[in-house]
Amino acid sequence: MKLQTALLLSLLLLALVAATGADRPNIVLILVDDLGRETISALGGKSYQTPNIDALAADGMTFDICYATPMCSPTRNMLLSGKYNFRNYTAWGEYRFGDEPTIANTLLEAGYTTAVTGKWHLGGWEKKPYGPTRAGFQHYATFNYPEQLAEDDLGIGNFFWNTHLWRNGERDRLGETYSSAAFRDFSVDFIRSQAESEAPFFLYFPMILAHRPFVPTDLYEKTGVEHRGRKGDKAHFPEMVTYIDNTLGTLRKALEETGQAKNTLFVFTADNGTDNVSDARELRSMWQGQELKGGKYVPTELGANVPLFAVWPGTIEAGSRYAKPVDLTDFHQTFAALANATPPTGLDGHDLTPVFTGTGHSTRQYAYTWGVYQYSSRKYKTPVEFKGDLFHILRDERWKYQNDNTLWDLKDGWPQGEPLPRGTHKEVRERFRTALRALRQSEPKLW
Repeated sequence: MKLQTALLLSLLLLALVAATGADRPNIVLILVDDLGRETISALGGKSYQTPNIDALAADGMTFDICYATPMCSPTRNMLLSGKYNFRNYTAWGEYRFGDEPTIANTLLEAGYTTAVTGKWHLGGWEKKPYGPTRAGFQHYATFNYPEQLAEDDLGIGNFFWNTHLWRNGERDRLGETYSSAAFRDFSVDFIRSQAESEAPFFLYFPMILAHRPFVPTDLYEKTGVEHRGRKGDKAHFPEMVTYIDNTLGTLRKALEETGQAKNTLFVFTADNGTDNVSDARELRSMWQGQELKGGKYVPTELGANVPLFAVWPGTIEAGSRYAKPVDLTDFHQTFAALANATPPTGLDGHDLTPVFTGTGHSTRQYAYTWGVYQYSSRKYKTPVEFKGDLFHILRDERWKYQNDNTLWDLKDGWPQGEPLPRGTHKEVRERFRTALRALRQSEPKLW
């Protein structure tokens, strides 16, 4: 009897350790803005120096296929909700708080300390508690996106200089402080503040870099008084890429210095490809001997297949590569699994834990994206009004299929070339057609 009691107590103790998450990792999720795969030297880019991003590839895992939506607000929605946009996205910059729990809601409920800084772009500023709090973030430093755009038009400030800032419910103005410096410092301070905490943390850092306007950073200029408003110049884009890279190095150094690096999953990805209009109209980047235009707005491999790296020392094999498809819905499911948390029902994501631990593959067969072939955000803002114009796309390790029966063979890798002639590979087309029909007919479906 005593032995049975002791055994029961041991099992209860093990369950308690699992529930409190003694071994659960901290999670840092970096989402950069408008930065395509062609800009990163570890992925073949030749125009910019990205040593800290390259270090992610050397120290962790590189993903060959990671699908986002080729526009910023829908991507943020799919990432945080873990569901495809046609299930829950109806309006630009607006999240369905309460109806769609976010990654942060799930992790907060599981005992994580949560924080967000950078570009929010999901609304929720019309009443308290403001959007980040309703989305599960205990700490935040960000701006009200529509309000900031209005200030851009008036020349008061922009995303980078004289930016207004909301910090945990209080509005402030950065003045001569470069906004990306403020977001970086908030992140470092948060990391350091958690060093002695028994609870794991989740830091979501959606950078505003390298979004337009392309203006100087504070690497060389201490004030941006001359760089407010929407006007920019592509000559400043390389400096913005450098700032992203430097920021990654700073965050990883903070994790090392506080002894938290080994128990932290560090994920780096992007919301869509590089921009190509306005300041970016003439922007070109060299990639393995090709001069490439940015792919933002369109669901090509340049627009939707975003960079993804993951580092977790001692767990993810250094220098490893994953060739099968993933997409940004996978992170809600994955982070819930790592946190011993119960995810919401109806997620579209697949658990990447076997991939990270080297014990297997994801159960995902296809990555999904959608969009239109127009260099404009108009139809992405209210997709329900244009549902007949939208293209829906599936991708596996080799093939890419579009719902008008267009097929690409990507056996030679990224980026995509011309589609295959009609009538070829009928069995492949039929396999994809069946899978896409099943996905698009599944409920819930708003458009």
